Amino acid sequence: MIEKQFQVSYNMLSNIIKDVDEKQADFQLELAKNNIKWQLGHVIMANEAFVFGSEEEGNVLGEKLGESFSPGMSPQDFTGVEPTFQELKDILMQQLERILNALDDKMGQTRKQPVAGMATFDETISFAITHTNYHIGQINLMKNMLMNLDQGV
Repeated sequence: MIEKQFQVSYNMLSNIIKDVDEKQADFQLELAKNNIKWQLGHVIMANEAFVFGSEEEGNVLGEKLGESFSPGMSPQDFTGVEPTFQELKDILMQQLERILNALDDKMGQTRKQPVAGMATFDETISFAITHTNYHIGQINLMKNMLMNLDQGV
């Protein structure tokens, strides 16, 4: 069941962002703390930690994405070394395959470090789906707002 939830969420997200270009993804709405690119990078970075844990437990993206897309960060903190939006889209679907292949091994394991009070991968993997769906809503809202702007984005 969890596999199907990841597939549905990642496919829904992929469909929402498929026609968003780099300029739109980078656009900062006036009242928003971040943009579509940050939201996508955050989902990828967070799910890497929720599903794979630390680097020694299998997290391969944390070091590359963690600093830019962690909670509390924003596009104003970008240094120019972040992946492009297109690269993030590609990473998203690669990550889905990795997640689907790792779920059976991760379920039932205790994490080396608890995350938000969750000590097992069962807990963080289940939370990953809720977290992803929350950010899908944010991305969809930002996309709809961008499409309604008359600013030539």
